[in-house]
Amino acid sequence: MTLFNPTLPTPEQNAFVPTISSPKSATELNLSDFSTFFQASQAISPNEKNNVFRLRHKVYCEELNFEPPRPSGLEQDDDDQRALHCSLTEAHSGEIAGTVRLIHCQQEPGPLPIEKYYAGRFTAPHLIPQCFPREHVCEISRLAVAAKFRRRLKDAAAKDLPALSTANQPFHRYIAIGLYLIATAMCLEKGYFHGFVSIEPSLARILQRIGISFTQIGEAIDFNGKRAPYYLDGREVFANLQPEYRQLMHSLSQQLLSKSAQHSVRQQINPGSDLHWATA
Repeated sequence: MTLFNPTLPTPEQNAFVPTISSPKSATELNLSDFSTFFQASQAISPNEKNNVFRLRHKVYCEELNFEPPRPSGLEQDDDDQRALHCSLTEAHSGEIAGTVRLIHCQQEPGPLPIEKYYAGRFTAPHLIPQCFPREHVCEISRLAVAAKFRRRLKDAAAKDLPALSTANQPFHRYIAIGLYLIATAMCLEKGYFHGFVSIEPSLARILQRIGISFTQIGEAIDFNGKRAPYYLDGREVFANLQPEYRQLMHSLSQQLLSKSAQHSVRQQINPGSDLHWATA
């Protein structure tokens, strides 16, 4: 259920989501170049899915000890059968850099993991999954970033921060953000407008700074750290994104989705949104 979001201690919190709208940063980095270094795709074949499960095992089972090791070296659960799996791959090496999944209810209308883990703890009853048509809800989970694309913190309590960059790898810090944007684009294309996540409140606040606005809908629980349930309307994300991240979402959507699927995403975005990227 959990996303890969270990505790983010200050001041490292601010390094996770860079503010590139400042004059200095804008001249150093252009997010439109991100897609030159990383390719967004959906895992369709058994081999592609196994690559995703193998990365999840390295992160969740071997590095963070959030899940028990599997003899197969593949981290899987029952929800993978009703999930879409997306990833970012490093262009020059072909190595998978990060992954995220969307658990949906189209074939299996049973409860999402978040409904089971937070039962009796929801504080916004009008925004829980049961309030929406099951075919339009999903849960974003199992976000993981490969070790070589992360920087190890000296603070052992923090374990790893996802996607921090170095001077020679300026786009590594955007991998986790890119995975969230991929997930949002896939939600819109599939009609899973009402998204749910279980993340640390500190991470929710960080993502809100770039325009990915989560609404907390329940109490935080101790689940590999303090995590709380959040709701997100995928149709509102694009309108709220900072301009640089809109461009990033555009670039990743071009890689991830067919032209017809991109058209479907454009139609789902709120009418008041700036659609310059979608019509380019």
